Amino acid sequence: MRLLGYADRLSVPAGGRVAVHVSSEHPEVGVSLVRLRRGGSPRHHVELVEESVASDLPTTVPGRVQRTTSGSFAEAQLRARLPDVGCALWFRPTAPTDEQRPLLVVGSLGLWCSADALELRDGDDVLARLEAHAVRGRWAFAAATVDAAGRVRLTLHRPGLPDEAVETTAAPVTVSERLLLGSDGVVRPGPGATFDGGVARPVVSRSWGPEVTEALRCGADPLALLDAGSTSALDLAADPGGVRVPDRGALTGGAAVHHLPTRGVPGPFWTGAERDFRPAPAEFDALHLHEDDLADAGWDVDATWTVPTDLPSGVYAVRLTAGDDVDRVPVVVTPARHGASVLLVLPTWTYLAYANWRTYAEYETERLGLYGEDRGIDERDRWLAAHPEFGRSLYDVHSDGSGVCYSTRRRPIVNIRPDYYTPTTCGFRHYAQDLLLLDWLERRGEHYAVVTDDEVEQQGTALLDRYRVVLTGGHPEYCSAGMLDSYAAYTATGGRLMYLGGNGFYQVTARHPGVPDALEIRRGHAGVATWVSDPGEEHLSATGEPGGLWRMRGRAPNRLVGVGFTAQGFDRGHGYRRSARSAEPDVSWVFDGVKAGVGEVVGADGPGLGGAAADEFDRADIGLGTPPDAAVLGSSVGHSHKIGLAPEEIDHGYAAPPPGVHPNVRADLVLFGLPGGGAVFSVGSIGWSTAMSHDGGDNDVARITGTVLDRFRDHDGPVAP
Repeated sequence: MRLLGYADRLSVPAGGRVAVHVSSEHPEVGVSLVRLRRGGSPRHHVELVEESVASDLPTTVPGRVQRTTSGSFAEAQLRARLPDVGCALWFRPTAPTDEQRPLLVVGSLGLWCSADALELRDGDDVLARLEAHAVRGRWAFAAATVDAAGRVRLTLHRPGLPDEAVETTAAPVTVSERLLLGSDGVVRPGPGATFDGGVARPVVSRSWGPEVTEALRCGADPLALLDAGSTSALDLAADPGGVRVPDRGALTGGAAVHHLPTRGVPGPFWTGAERDFRPAPAEFDALHLHEDDLADAGWDVDATWTVPTDLPSGVYAVRLTAGDDVDRVPVVVTPARHGASVLLVLPTWTYLAYANWRTYAEYETERLGLYGEDRGIDERDRWLAAHPEFGRSLYDVHSDGSGVCYSTRRRPIVNIRPDYYTPTTCGFRHYAQDLLLLDWLERRGEHYAVVTDDEVEQQGTALLDRYRVVLTGGHPEYCSAGMLDSYAAYTATGGRLMYLGGNGFYQVTARHPGVPDALEIRRGHAGVATWVSDPGEEHLSATGEPGGLWRMRGRAPNRLVGVGFTAQGFDRGHGYRRSARSAEPDVSWVFDGVKAGVGEVVGADGPGLGGAAADEFDRADIGLGTPPDAAVLGSSVGHSHKIGLAPEEIDHGYAAPPPGVHPNVRADLVLFGLPGGGAVFSVGSIGWSTAMSHDGGDNDVARITGTVLDRFRDHDGPVAP
């Protein structure tokens, strides 16, 4: 891609400011502001609709290529010069390379490792080398000393294998300036030449004897062996949700932790007695570093937009143009005043979870089997596959095979674009799909406001309670405990919630306290997942809470919205067969203007996969928390064996599953009320809002949605059983 950009935020209140970062191979870039009315492209067979908006943005900015270097590491400044040096640490390589990678560098002196050897280097000079290596995935201990006379000793301990040591001589070494963990401090565009793997218990001090090396290997406190004033003993277990670690010694003032290495993970002395780092922090004292970790792309600012205080809430984009290249950097403007009665919450935490998902290009051949056809990919994904430095999604694994558990918005994100093509659904999903819902609201003249998951997480019921009706986007999968609490409190006190999607309120998620632009998950060992958490890594470093599914913590989505994730598949969409319950007087109004009667199917058509029941499905289940009096108005029918149950839905025990398509493979249309006048309407499928756009919006899916919205907004009495 010759032109791309990102903003420093995904949402901004009217009156706020947005910084825009641009990289271009063109000499000049045009800049303008547009309001996005509908997502699409010729490939989607739906036209993208945008309108120009006046702004204080510059009309052009000079073009220049901006580079990003990924890779996590820790950095501390030395408070004193050391005329002789000792250094040690535990390390666990997860992707050994033929070239040497830095483990611990202090001043010019460093411990480096490769797949074949361990070296002690002074700059480019190798002072000592062991033709031995740590075992991939296993902890090892390395130590090196250079005394005032230039005597050098390098030691490698690998549990279960013979110890290795070498002694040489060299010119004396004096170190100063900084200490680096996992990096040599050289900035190289692209994936960082950093160490991939775990590091723990780093120690730097004056030179010491072999007996100190042995004691450190056995877990002794370095400050009981060495002078604290000239020793660094970084406490990597402290504040795993932060971006600094303290130094228990006085040689540094603590270290900054860069680019979000995985934290709250077991170190070399983990006993397995605890899986939560909070009761035993000393056992969870490792950083897992990755060459493709990223917290911030680090580009310079090219333009700043000051949002007018009277700008209507909506979805906007900073439009960048150069030659034939166009990029639209998304920005949601949240309301300055809350005069609307309807609020749409865009699921930006889910957008970030999928941000720069690389599977389409990296596994294009494998997906032919999943789809049964060649659906092609968005060409931006091919570019993304060649640029691992721009970070991965929470569905990817790092280059060393470990799961990605942090995702940041401070980077170019190619799949949060109004014209992005998603092969999974033959077109629309996530951001581009949710713009179809905005288009529907606009077409019916609805007075609405738009916010994102960030505002719900930050403002809670103080925000939601200002609106008569709250709508979700198509896939609000990722959410925090506070967000669940806010939605539940909103409906319990009279709010009306329309859950217009599928696989929502599913995955335990938290904002990273040290890097508020980033989210964190831990997959755990349940649910549909492309990776699972390693032992002892199930708890979020941000909050300490267990990750995985809310369902496994007794908070299944059924308790909030009446339905919960049950199945997924991507062959084609289908419609919903009306239930007998849907014709009873207290709920039959939902189908006003719909010709299909009881037992007949609605919503069988639509763009993309076709049909309102498509992609991922939610069903009602009283055992999981669906209110007993909830009305199931319809259930999807016609699904094939290509639609698979979610792992947590698969039957256990000796009994054989029922023949044919499993009865739990379905999307349920559900309506229920709560004491105090609150109500919930849930559609049970990601595909619902895409189907609303069928035939220019003149279809039963859109008609049902509009009828429910009108009743929820305008009727003061109970609107649901």
